Amino acid sequence: MAVFLSVLTAALFGAGDFLGGLAGRRIRVIQVLAASHLVGLAGITLAALVLADDFIAVDLVWGAAAGVAGFVGLGLLYRGLARGPMGVVAPLTAITSAAVPAVWGVVIGGDVLSGGAWAGVAIALASIVLVSGEPAGRRGVPALTVIEGLLAGAGFGFMFVILEQTDTASAPWPIVGARLLTGGGLLLLFAVRRERIVPTDPITRRLVVGLGVLDTSSNALFLYAADAGSLTIAAVLSSLYPVATAVLASVVLHERLTRFQRLGFIAALIGASLLAVG
Repeated sequence: MAVFLSVLTAALFGAGDFLGGLAGRRIRVIQVLAASHLVGLAGITLAALVLADDFIAVDLVWGAAAGVAGFVGLGLLYRGLARGPMGVVAPLTAITSAAVPAVWGVVIGGDVLSGGAWAGVAIALASIVLVSGEPAGRRGVPALTVIEGLLAGAGFGFMFVILEQTDTASAPWPIVGARLLTGGGLLLLFAVRRERIVPTDPITRRLVVGLGVLDTSSNALFLYAADAGSLTIAAVLSSLYPVATAVLASVVLHERLTRFQRLGFIAALIGASLLAVG
């Protein structure tokens, strides 16, 4: 069950990232985040009222802290996805989003990694060099885009670590706390600036609504996945979200990658798989 939930988390997260990247090409990233987080807040609050076994106030605080880390990650990721190519930016974030919880488990949690797991770490790091190469028909990916992709992954990784501190009985209330902080904060910011949050273009509105539903749902599913298995397995398997992003980018946007980038993408997936098995 843990593997299924983690893979489903990755699928929803990846599809949401694709929509976020498209929306970021039409409106400002901060508007994408504001609109999608408010949509997510409404949906996850209703879900929590129905699904949660218990309400634990401190878990709202943990959720808010996770929301800050995830917000930073999403902001950097959508910025990178809007610049593209999606098939390069998304795997970069996946590497660090998988590595941070693994390192946390070893250094803080006292986890012992097997030889296969350490091999996964090495392969994942090597994939960064490959996947950051020159996309077909374009110039090389700017160093700033690579750095932002890695920092985005670190934000997601710390979000996973923080969410693990919550009680499963309260799920998905921690996600309500996360969206309440980020969505509420952005709503206040836009109100002070007297700027519009809801996009005027109907296509963009559909993109941010879909993003809000998918992104928030993936965060909620992660809580159940981590409880059903372990933090490392849930985080690493959830980091496979670039598969969905890359597939959608290839089918919808017809993005092409070089042979080295495809090898890097495969290496990232192999590295993540070895970490999960280990």
